[in-house]
Amino acid sequence: MDVLERLAEEKIRAAMEAGAFDHLPGRGKPLNLNDNPYEPPEWRLAFHLLRTHGFTLPWIEIRREIEADLQAARAELALVANQPNWEKAQAHFRARLTMLNKRIFNYNLHVPLERFQLPLLNLDAEIERIFQQVRPCQSSEEGEHAPSALS
Repeated sequence: MDVLERLAEEKIRAAMEAGAFDHLPGRGKPLNLNDNPYEPPEWRLAFHLLRTHGFTLPWIEIRREIEADLQAARAELALVANQPNWEKAQAHFRARLTMLNKRIFNYNLHVPLERFQLPLLNLDAEIERIFQQVRPCQSSEEGEHAPSALS
């Protein structure tokens, strides 16, 4: 710690001990961190109304939809993992993920920064992951009816 930092810390500590901060407005209340200091003042009310009513930037809404659709597709495939129509369900799942990959590709073109991009889905890895999650739930009797290959 350099001399200036130490001097500032000592002054703040002395002011705290003297009670200089005891009667500040809002003491003991949570800070309001909802306001964005980078919003233009003329747009502040509009942004506030959008936020309070659940709206957000279009690319964020698209990402939420993609994630919800992916979870739904995974859940549907997991439900039929031990069923005789497993092969048909896999084909349907692959078609859904192919469409999701197209949506992810388009989404990645619209996000403002690379760190917000989503990776494309690996179809085989997704199916394997779901099958591995369901496999421990299978009893030895159900194992005879389980699919033998995932491709």
